[in-house]
Amino acid sequence: MNRNNLRTFAISALLCLASSVHGLPDDRRQAINLSSDKATYENNRGIYTGNVNMSQGSLIIRADKLIIVEADRKVTKVIAHGSPAHFEQQPRAGEGVVVASARLIEYSLNAEEILLQKDATIRHQGSKISGDRIVYSGRKQMVIADGGSHKLDGRVQMTLQPQQGVSDTDSPAPSPPPDTPETPR
Repeated sequence: MNRNNLRTFAISALLCLASSVHGLPDDRRQAINLSSDKATYENNRGIYTGNVNMSQGSLIIRADKLIIVEADRKVTKVIAHGSPAHFEQQPRAGEGVVVASARLIEYSLNAEEILLQKDATIRHQGSKISGDRIVYSGRKQMVIADGGSHKLDGRVQMTLQPQQGVSDTDSPAPSPPPDTPETPR
């Protein structure tokens, strides 16, 4: 794969990750189910601590502490703390689940954006991005990853799998073998 094809492949793989933050269309219409060791609600914030499990349709969040922020009785943001906290959601029917983990996960529903901080990792269909901070926006179709972690030597780490349906015609044809003198028969 030449440099331009590699760059195009990397960009399209990142866009594929970014486009999957929405979740299945029915997810937002489903009830939110929560379990935790302790729960409090005050000033439009639900705070859940101790072995927190949240689900809504295909969305699953597991954390040590979870904060749900509401405005006008609608959830606007979910903030998960853990060591690490985990986020899973199926973006579209028939497509693999997006799995993310970080010590801090902020999911802004209106912006369709996930912020992963501190030992952040996101996986989807065999591709993986790790860094200290990852912003993942479905609306903007954008992924921004920063290193900064000592574990990763301050660098972003990526493994990008080829997309299904990408033809080999995008890569250059192999070079013919060098001319060899004909040998008599």
